[in-house]
Amino acid sequence: MSEEISAEQLASQLYQEGVSNFESGNYQQAIALLDRARALAILETTLGGEILIWLANAYDAVGKTEEAIAICRGLKKHPTNSVRKSARYMLGVLTAPQLSKLDGVVSEVPILQSPDTYQSKPVARSKSSSDTEKKPFREVSLEKPNTNSNNNFLWFAIAFSLLLLAAWAAK
Repeated sequence: MSEEISAEQLASQLYQEGVSNFESGNYQQAIALLDRARALAILETTLGGEILIWLANAYDAVGKTEEAIAICRGLKKHPTNSVRKSARYMLGVLTAPQLSKLDGVVSEVPILQSPDTYQSKPVARSKSSSDTEKKPFREVSLEKPNTNSNNNFLWFAIAFSLLLLAAWAAK
């Protein structure tokens, strides 16, 4: 005797597979699965809204941002509050203006095994007319701070604070 699966159960299963594919980077497969789930689900339910949210994410991941925006706009009046909230957030991200990058400013973020393995490496820069102008940021050394020196100011501040506390307590 074969077990019958309801449309909602199949939609849930396809949804889970679609999310898994999305998280693995298989965006086209995720779109195919989530589209099938959308056709089976009741879209006014939480599951239906979640399917559409993930479908919008997948569309955006493959560069179909307009389709993602259209889905999110349709979800602004969804009966489930969490779906509406997610749609508004995604809509804000998808329709935000692109930030411009500053020419010549590139940051490299090293991958560290542990904090003690990082060693700063100087990068050769070409001299141009823009280098002689004032830079829009302050350069900060990435070397480890010197923690071996005695900090007399710190000891003075602690002693002074203790004296003030003792004087206040003696009142």
